[in-house]
Amino acid sequence: MKTIQVAAALIIDNGRIFATQRGYGEWKDYWEFPGGKIEPGESPEEALVREIREELATDICVERYVTTVEWDYPAFHLSK
Repeated sequence: MKTIQVAAALIIDNGRIFATQRGYGEWKDYWEFPGGKIEPGESPEEALVREIREELATDICVERYVTTVEWDYPAFHLSK
């Protein structure tokens, strides 16, 4: 099974957690933490900074790693 490596940000402000709603694809209208695929040679932290800049036009500073989540979808394995 194909494995996709992604990084996701937990953005918390005054107890509020930021999530984005997908606007396309099979999972359209589902909620997710912002982020995306890790490119070859890129660290998860670098991927987060790049993806947030691309998707949300915002610069972030990654404070710390939280956890890894593994999940099997019908067509691929996700490592987040």
